[in-house]
Amino acid sequence: MRDIESLLYEDVQVNPSNAPHFILGEEQIDIWAEPYAQYHSRTPVDYVRNRILEMEKKGQDPFPDIVGKTKEKELVKTALFSGSPILFRGEKGYGKTTFSKSIAKLLPEKLIAVKGCKIYDDPIHPSCFSCKHKVLNQEAIEVTWVPTVWVRIPGDPMLTTRQLVGGISIQKIREGYDLDHPEVFIPGRAIKANRGVGYFDELGALPTSLQTLLHELFEEHQVTTTEGDIVPFKISTLELASTNPANYRGTSPIKEPLLDRMEAIDIGPPETLSEEVEIGLRNMYVVKALKKDPKFPVWHAKILARVIRFARDEAESSTAKKVQSHPSCRGTIKLFDHVKSRALRSGREVPLIADYGEQFEMVELALGGRLEIEYGVKQTKREIIQELLTEAVRVTCKEYYDRMPPATFEAFYKEIMSKAQRFDGEAYLPISKETADNLQGSSMIVGVLGEVFDGKIDDKETFLSALEMALHSVSLCLTKYAEKRGPGYILREMTASEA
Repeated sequence: MRDIESLLYEDVQVNPSNAPHFILGEEQIDIWAEPYAQYHSRTPVDYVRNRILEMEKKGQDPFPDIVGKTKEKELVKTALFSGSPILFRGEKGYGKTTFSKSIAKLLPEKLIAVKGCKIYDDPIHPSCFSCKHKVLNQEAIEVTWVPTVWVRIPGDPMLTTRQLVGGISIQKIREGYDLDHPEVFIPGRAIKANRGVGYFDELGALPTSLQTLLHELFEEHQVTTTEGDIVPFKISTLELASTNPANYRGTSPIKEPLLDRMEAIDIGPPETLSEEVEIGLRNMYVVKALKKDPKFPVWHAKILARVIRFARDEAESSTAKKVQSHPSCRGTIKLFDHVKSRALRSGREVPLIADYGEQFEMVELALGGRLEIEYGVKQTKREIIQELLTEAVRVTCKEYYDRMPPATFEAFYKEIMSKAQRFDGEAYLPISKETADNLQGSSMIVGVLGEVFDGKIDDKETFLSALEMALHSVSLCLTKYAEKRGPGYILREMTASEA
């Protein structure tokens, strides 16, 4: 029998000729045969390389969770294929964590591990001293299926060596404690990422002493503590990290020797409005948590996504010059969430303009903590948010107004007016379910709305939302003839030449 202490730093790897019997459940298995062979003896880099090759041969995107970012995806694939740790660098909320989780999905969903091991050790090439001892000295060992891990290591200035790496007591081993006893060794977060992904979130915020420990981890996959003790684990981990750009508020510097051991890839905001919309729709609460169709019309998605983009990009809106801290994609997602929630609470699936709030409270809720105003700007944050929303509504409504077919617009408008109620002597059309019932039977109205809004609008709530957007577009572009009033619109007659 091999002495335990002699195994602490030894590289142990068994093969079919010298391996113990492996028991899965209550049955002995041939771990080198299918369906087990692909779930052990490989590093995370091995799995990722193979998966990228398989998907590229099929013309598939290895990172389907990431919207756009074609250039960044190519850089990530190259770095992964080279076995390099990656540092995602970008402002808050632009998908650094999402990218790391997408990479983790390239690993198998499960692996075979030594049963009871705290770091899900590989039964063929174990790392921890307990598993080495079992594999070399026992005739049979139990194995089990375990999930592939994605471990977040937060950039906490108060993080300790023990929390990062773990703690071991050789004295406790000599006293006869079992190697799996918590008093002997409790692995830290970096060690728990064995056979998976270790994600160092806001790497620069780690204390300098702990950043120094990562030099060895990233390059040699082992760790020496700040006291100079080598932790007797040589782990197999795919290391990923994130940081905000240099000089960004709250960003801590990363030591240059550590930077030299990683490939830095910049992650910026969505490049196009359609990408911003797609990110918002994909990540809504009803989609991610409840697995439901968002039922969120593209016209509302465009308005809310433009609010964010107008606050972020001076090339799109001069209002962005007044904004110091720009809202990220999380702002887009929460805008979609809050407007959707308001609609659901009102008994509808599909939002209306009313769901922005009487004073646009839902928009303010999403942006109040995600947007800061430049020093010296006299407007309040609320006024800036309302300015952004007003501009986003105006631009989006102009887009849809320009799509209205000239040849049928007059007939379309007259058909709507014919169904209006009388209010203070004027034609008034409330935005209500009853209005949808009255107008949805008109092939003229349905046809024009379908042409303007790019699709067949056959359910009542989507029809009502499209009708409201059409009328709101007219009210902004032909203010003399349509006016928003309360929960509906005043409609006035126009001559053929004016139409």
